Amino acid sequence: MPKRLEGKVAIVTGAASGIGRTTALRFAHEGAKVVAADRNRPGAEQTLAAISAAGGEAMLAQVDTSKADQVEAMVETAVTNYGQLDILINAAAILIVTPPIAEHSERDWDMMMSVNLKGVFLCCKYGIRAMLNSGGGSIVNIASGSGIQGTGQSTAYGVTKAGVIHLTTMASEQYTPHGIRVNTVSPGPVDTPQFRGSAQSNAQFEKTRRNHPMGRLGQPEEITNALLFLASDEASYVSGENLIVDGGQIAGAQY
Repeated sequence: MPKRLEGKVAIVTGAASGIGRTTALRFAHEGAKVVAADRNRPGAEQTLAAISAAGGEAMLAQVDTSKADQVEAMVETAVTNYGQLDILINAAAILIVTPPIAEHSERDWDMMMSVNLKGVFLCCKYGIRAMLNSGGGSIVNIASGSGIQGTGQSTAYGVTKAGVIHLTTMASEQYTPHGIRVNTVSPGPVDTPQFRGSAQSNAQFEKTRRNHPMGRLGQPEEITNALLFLASDEASYVSGENLIVDGGQIAGAQY
């Protein structure tokens, strides 16, 4: 059976850990040449080593996605080394737990806006340029259930993720006619180092788990499954969609 991403070139941001790492590993396993991108170089190097150990092909790009020159260089590196860009997964993000709006710091607001929303915009901007030159591609942005149904955990995080969803629909409207599909995956709570850090305590983590409709958190690999589908040719008629992968959390909260 042919691999689902054979012959494709993929950039995965946030590849040093969590969903980004599992996605970079899975895409390489499915035949893609992967650019594992992250500002956390040691973590990205671990991802790269795991891909190499499994027989995949990948390279590292150390990048702060909130910096235009670094994002442009990342895309140029992918095209220079692999000849094209077919897939872009925007997984890089930060989550800072914040107090209510009246006490919310400007610093935390600006930091999350810069990475979570501006970073996705910049990656789309330069990724789309490369895809136009190579005949099309697939972009999948990672948002969050927090971008659909606001929570009190972090105002700025929820707003940035809502922005990612809307950015995706606008990019899809503009570039689907040019052969570039743009979609979003919105995960619910997923057991990643970032989520465990944002939970702040084992008690809070367990409360989240107990209150979930499935009685558990998602695993990074379960989000990667959705990303793989949307990135692959199996989703050739899918663009402008927001795929919610949350184990029924948002649906359950509506009743």
